[in-house]
Amino acid sequence: MKDNYKYVSDIYDQLMEKVDYKFWAKYIKKLSSLYIRKNSRVLEVAAGNCNLAKYLSDYFSFYVASDISISMLMKNKSRNLNKVCCDMTSLPFKTHFDLVICAFDSINYLTNKKTVAGFFVEIKNVLSGQGIFLFDAALERNSYKHQKHAVKKGIQNGVLFNRQSLYLHKSRIHKNIFEIIYPDGSKMTEIHRQKIYPLEFYFELLDKCGLYVVECFNAFTFRNCKSNDLRAQFVVKRKS
Repeated sequence: MKDNYKYVSDIYDQLMEKVDYKFWAKYIKKLSSLYIRKNSRVLEVAAGNCNLAKYLSDYFSFYVASDISISMLMKNKSRNLNKVCCDMTSLPFKTHFDLVICAFDSINYLTNKKTVAGFFVEIKNVLSGQGIFLFDAALERNSYKHQKHAVKKGIQNGVLFNRQSLYLHKSRIHKNIFEIIYPDGSKMTEIHRQKIYPLEFYFELLDKCGLYVVECFNAFTFRNCKSNDLRAQFVVKRKS
């Protein structure tokens, strides 16, 4: 598996310094409480360094945090959290989960329709009959917003980084280019690509994959999402 965050993992906390994980977790707990109980089995895919899982795993009785990047998972030192390194488009689990979470617009890293469809099929296979799948997706307005702050610089534990954000409207690809400079002077570059799909894309593809949208909110609210919102929060179930 590709460790796409091998170097970014070293500066990720500084990069995400403005993210309120506690607030995000509170929203997910409130949202999930409408459908499932606290003793539910929970899987988080694309969990990164488990900053969100840190708050959610204390709430749910059984919690698994998974990510494709071993470097990101290893940044979390908790011995009480179940962590699995795996590709979310090829999940290794044989058990079923009552709640599957995919946060931080991680779905946008799947940059073609076939891969997204494969991911949705994997979710259907691991989701319990009455379970829910929560995922958020970045929309086009979000990419335009980030163009106003296209360059970000920072430092974490002596590691310097420069990030350039670039949205390619025609292809709907959002690129983040990271230059990471270590104390010994060595430089590494990582390029992360996201596909910014139209809102209706998810409704149509979920339906084709045996899932359906229960709710689609403007993220962090309980208001119906509109195509010109920044981010969509989906609540999804399996078709019976």
